[in-house]
Amino acid sequence: MTDLFGGDLESTESDLDSENEKNNRKNLETSESESESESGSSSGSEEDSSSDSSEEKHLQFVDSKLSILGADLESIPQNIRKEYGTKTLKLDLSHNSLKNLDGLESFPNLTSLVVDNNMLESPLKFPKLGNLNTLWVNKNQLKDLEQFLVSIKKSFPKLQYLSMFGNPCCPNFFIGKDHEDYKRYRLYVLYKLPKLKFLDSSPVQMKEKKEAKRVGKFMTVKKPKIKPNVIVEDNQEVDVNKIIQKNSKKQSAKFGFTKSRYVGKRSEGNRFIKDNQL
Repeated sequence: MTDLFGGDLESTESDLDSENEKNNRKNLETSESESESESGSSSGSEEDSSSDSSEEKHLQFVDSKLSILGADLESIPQNIRKEYGTKTLKLDLSHNSLKNLDGLESFPNLTSLVVDNNMLESPLKFPKLGNLNTLWVNKNQLKDLEQFLVSIKKSFPKLQYLSMFGNPCCPNFFIGKDHEDYKRYRLYVLYKLPKLKFLDSSPVQMKEKKEAKRVGKFMTVKKPKIKPNVIVEDNQEVDVNKIIQKNSKKQSAKFGFTKSRYVGKRSEGNRFIKDNQL
């Protein structure tokens, strides 16, 4: 079949079909390459954000209060400090794995800090936070009470609410201490921090403040350093009763006790003893 211009119509149609097929294939290859490129870039962005995803899903910021709970943090992330530091008034980092509070200086306006259920250890250092009035450090590993109190007194001059339950430095029933131990501890803390209004689980009473001012400095309990006279080798069994008996015998000899008996008649005690009892 020929067209009006004398050409072969079937040949022309087949050429057009071939050309269209080539164009379609070319367009398909181009779209596939663009799709691969987009997916590659998206996967790259996902990898970049994966490090922050665990923090962000545990993060909540409402009314100037920042909470990051149960995120297994070992330190305060730098991106969090940069984004939320100056606008955070209350910070809660409970249920993490913090061993120190490095980076806390990025939150200069804090009024409240809660770091319960972490792994904070002594000596624990704090930056100067002039507005902080509430500190919760329950259930950590703080052992040095003296160092801790000196540090927070210097760093938090407006501190009024403090809780240290669950730390080795805070006597309580669960670590084998009784009420008297806790009372001594409480008086000592109030002596060191007289501005406190609330300590651990109860408000500070006026009579406690007066008592702490009077005797608080004497409430520290120092364990005596005992130097044993007996040198014990590794894996050597020691009979403590024999050592006590041995020392008691030495003490008797030292004070001049003898096995002899007074048989005179001028002793006051002899007035109540009959002759046949001598």
